[in-house]
Amino acid sequence: MVYEITGGRWRGTRKEEGQRLIWNSSNMVSLCVDTCDEKRQCGRLYHMYTKEPVRFMSLLQALSRMNELYDELQFPQASTVLRSFQRDKKTERASEDREPDSQRKGMRKMEEFEKVIEHRGERATFLIRVQYRQHSSWQGEVVWVDQQKKEYFRSALELVKLLDSALGTEEKIDAE
Repeated sequence: MVYEITGGRWRGTRKEEGQRLIWNSSNMVSLCVDTCDEKRQCGRLYHMYTKEPVRFMSLLQALSRMNELYDELQFPQASTVLRSFQRDKKTERASEDREPDSQRKGMRKMEEFEKVIEHRGERATFLIRVQYRQHSSWQGEVVWVDQQKKEYFRSALELVKLLDSALGTEEKIDAE
């Protein structure tokens, strides 16, 4: 099912993907930005595996929470294990879970896709679908709901730059 905005509401259609459309995807995340300045972007994340919002205090924290979700889902499958200067139990478990025969963890859907994409941020709302986690980064698509614009990103850095440009924080940082 493909969704498009019609009259301010999301409507499901069965047509081919085009501009301003989003696919129903199990790893879709709604990033709702409530407050934003040059240093901090605060808001909420919504996905189908919790009814409660996942709060964040910066884009880095939001991306980290999304990565944790993808690790739990094991989707999209990461092509590499992230390294760290500090070894912890979570890092060791991640390398153990990467065995070829590992199965997806039994996460239950708690929220319908339609409800996830209806949440709105006070400042901006983005729907993010990471399709691949290759080369130690992310590739996918982001929909800026408020402006009904869709862009593809080839890395997590490119995603951050797209979000910054939409939030208007990049001009303020560049001006300093």
